[in-house]
Amino acid sequence: MAQKIKGTLISIIILCLITISFPIQGIQAATTQDDYYAELSKIAKQVENEDHTPLASKVTWKFKWLVFTDVTFNQENATPEHRTLDKNDQLYAKVVADDFKKSLEAANPNILVDIDLEIYTTPIQVTTSNNDFILHESQIADVLEAKVPYGAYDSIFALSDSLGGGGVTKATYYSDITRGAAYSGVGLSKLYVNNYPAHSTDRKIEYSTDIALHEFCHQMQMAGLIDSYPDVHGSTTYGYTNDPKNGWMQFYLDYLTGNVKDPTSGKLIGVYPEMWRLTPRYLQEITPEIRGATWIFKPAGAANQLIDGLDKMYISIDYKNAYNSPWFDIYFQAGTEKIDPTKIKTDNTDILQVLNFDGGVARTKITGAGETKLHFETKDASSTYTKTVVVYDEKGAMEAVNTLFESNDTTKSIKNETNQQTIDAAQKLVDFLPASLATKPQQAIDKAQKELDAKKVAKPVFPVVKADNKTILIKGAPNAEITLTLADKTKVTKTANTAGEATFPVSNLKAGDTITAIQTVAGVTSEAATTIVQASALTAPTIDKYVVGDNYVTGQAPANAKKVSLYKDGKIVRNAVVNEDGTYSIWGKDALTAAGQTFEVYSIDAAGTIGNKATAAVQAKTTDITSKPTVDGYVLGSSYITGTVGANTKKIALYTNDQLIRYGAVNEDGTYKIWGKDALTKAGQTFEIRPVDAKGIEGQKAIATVKYATTVTIDDYYLKTAYVTGTASEGTKRIALIINNEIVRYGAVAADGTYKVYASDFLLTANQSFQVVPYDDSNFAGAAKESIVKTKTVPTKLGAPTIDNYKLGTSYVTGTTVTGTKRVALYTNDALVRYAAVAEDGTYKIWGKDALTAVSQAFEIHPYDANSLEGIAATSTVK
Repeated sequence: MAQKIKGTLISIIILCLITISFPIQGIQAATTQDDYYAELSKIAKQVENEDHTPLASKVTWKFKWLVFTDVTFNQENATPEHRTLDKNDQLYAKVVADDFKKSLEAANPNILVDIDLEIYTTPIQVTTSNNDFILHESQIADVLEAKVPYGAYDSIFALSDSLGGGGVTKATYYSDITRGAAYSGVGLSKLYVNNYPAHSTDRKIEYSTDIALHEFCHQMQMAGLIDSYPDVHGSTTYGYTNDPKNGWMQFYLDYLTGNVKDPTSGKLIGVYPEMWRLTPRYLQEITPEIRGATWIFKPAGAANQLIDGLDKMYISIDYKNAYNSPWFDIYFQAGTEKIDPTKIKTDNTDILQVLNFDGGVARTKITGAGETKLHFETKDASSTYTKTVVVYDEKGAMEAVNTLFESNDTTKSIKNETNQQTIDAAQKLVDFLPASLATKPQQAIDKAQKELDAKKVAKPVFPVVKADNKTILIKGAPNAEITLTLADKTKVTKTANTAGEATFPVSNLKAGDTITAIQTVAGVTSEAATTIVQASALTAPTIDKYVVGDNYVTGQAPANAKKVSLYKDGKIVRNAVVNEDGTYSIWGKDALTAAGQTFEVYSIDAAGTIGNKATAAVQAKTTDITSKPTVDGYVLGSSYITGTVGANTKKIALYTNDQLIRYGAVNEDGTYKIWGKDALTKAGQTFEIRPVDAKGIEGQKAIATVKYATTVTIDDYYLKTAYVTGTASEGTKRIALIINNEIVRYGAVAADGTYKVYASDFLLTANQSFQVVPYDDSNFAGAAKESIVKTKTVPTKLGAPTIDNYKLGTSYVTGTTVTGTKRVALYTNDALVRYAAVAEDGTYKIWGKDALTAVSQAFEIHPYDANSLEGIAATSTVK
């Protein structure tokens, strides 16, 4: 609901009507969703660091300013007020627009303000509350639809005659009314001017510009990109005073550049440079379906926190919310209805457990320390909102760090029993701490690690040891004493050379044996290095000749091989068991599809140890087929695919998604037809026709695409009609309007197959030709349909209707009409109030109570036929 908020400017009262809601427009692709969160992350970092670095490139904000020169405000409990703007007022509106542009661009050097100012001279009437002379979006919806293309602007300002004040509506709140832009109604005021209609000589900005900046601050605030903004109505809270000549300009410009100082935190707050990048037009492109995730009920009375822009969320393991409960709650401002509650999950329930999802709130419970991800998937599985959650244990981390040191005091040296394992355990806990808590414990761990490194000797290093090794070369420190311990506990000690190497003769090693080694330097002995003896490598298998299209790769495996493994492009394809006679056969047809392709076969022993590989290449088949087939155009829903083949083709094969569907015969004249209706089910789907010779070898394939046979009709279009209308065949997703061989606009196709495309701004003359072209969901165009702009032959006018006596306060105006009347319109004060349908018996009733409010007020009933041609009007007065 809208609510009225009053802010005082010294002796002037500005009435600011604010409509607050969450955006309803959702987008779409995963790439734009990533852009959305990346932009929020940039903004969060810039605000956190109070970084006012200007944008690297210019960003354009597009404004539409509509100046209404003739408005009648029909007040609820007061007489109508007729307000007009003369030629000087219109000149002054341009001065205010220029003032607004210069103010914003001067404060933000990389912002370009593009204002499309239009003077709207057609008289309008609006219904309003008493003394509210600001134009609200619902009052001028028809004008906005006619004058503002959807998505073309970031902000709309509607100006009318008023002493001051304004109102604001968030972008996309009324996406059809405000055309996807933010909206503000602003009063064009003559207060404090001394050089009218030119710019005042004693002010930096006009009073009306001050109002416009105030409303624009509200528009920027409603983007909701950060947790909190300065209070637009609380300038004095931040130490600002009203300038008699320039109002609150300095506060608004500081607001719009992120330079308002918060008296509580001392930080600079407001609209930072990166926030300007997210214009309403850009936000509509990148905004994901699920967004506005907020951490609510934070402990200790802390404010709710937007988390979309956070890389990670940090929560204490002993977390309690504002109500001293262990529940960690996330609320979604938009997309709640699209979330599938059954698919909300965490990667690790030992860290975070999902309890329920109700009323847009996901309730979870902390179960342990660590890092996990929390996933919210949409019901149609088209996208997933994911947030990383880190549960930290500050107390446990500090205890683990302290126990590394003597007397648990980090200022002392580490204990004798402190080793790498205890340091690593402490480091793991500290890694989970947020940066604000991690500094001191990390410094202590770094100190412990440095002391341990100074005391310890590194482990010696083993090579790969196999069962048939006769020696083992171990590397350690120069001149170190290296001791090797074999599986049977035999120990051998040698002194390393100056390169740190020692060679140990060995025999009778067995696969699976564990052997260890330590080294001693200056009386300090290292921890033990360990390795496991591996089986001796098997020799490579042999590979028989493999030709494209063969089912199996075959060959001979070496002795002791139990399996073979087929590899392609360095990745395993599959394994196969070796036969008792040492031969093998492994399926390769699906992976080895092209002549010249290389592949490998490895032998594997009983322990699973991979031996040496053999490499081969796929051999080409030769075919007698001389050319690839042709494919006639295939339209979705057709029974057969047809075409012709080259010489020596004996049959053809239909493939889709690299899978054989069926074979088809070739006729004596070289033509073919093959059933495809069951396999080719979607426009845009690709398929292949492969020729096959008498030896079963495939020739060069032909690739084709399924097309949609979309058709379209066009209803008669008459000059000055708003829309081109008609019907489209099944499968048509949108319609293109083409004038002079150029697409000027698209229109959607409704569920019932009808369409309408706005055209009155392009089709301006009788007999002007135009086309409409249907497109399916794969963007394939159907046959164009052409028509011309017609003019209606004016038939005999309908006779005037009758009007029953209408008394003040009666709900409906009633009466009868002549034959052929399809609807009637109520007019008063030369303005259309509304339409109403005519009943089958020729009677009508049309709501008039809200428009006919005074005795003797004149009004008219206008009749219209089926072609919307107006007949003779009847006139009456309120009794």
